[in-house]
Amino acid sequence: MTADRLSVDLPGLDSLARKLESIRSTMNATRSTLEHYRGQLGSVEIENALGDFEHDWSDGRKKIDDNANKLATMASDSARALRQVDTDLATNLNRASQPTDEGVAET
Repeated sequence: MTADRLSVDLPGLDSLARKLESIRSTMNATRSTLEHYRGQLGSVEIENALGDFEHDWSDGRKKIDDNANKLATMASDSARALRQVDTDLATNLNRASQPTDEGVAET
């Protein structure tokens, strides 16, 4: 970014939003993932420990999920709003650079 220009990585904001949504989805699928491997983890104690962990961290997961959702929404909304501002500025600059009919004598 130069001193007189604002630069925003809009594809980066879009990518961040998608990655956060992917993280949320994966994180929220832990219960079904554990259920999928039930009986394959070696012992009942391991399965119980994983089940207890998954259950006990649900409050923390909820906070992470809420914050990741808010951040993903902010990133996506920001990219959309900045694209609209860019489009509006370009439109207004193009209009301002067009010659006007003012001062042209009619024949």
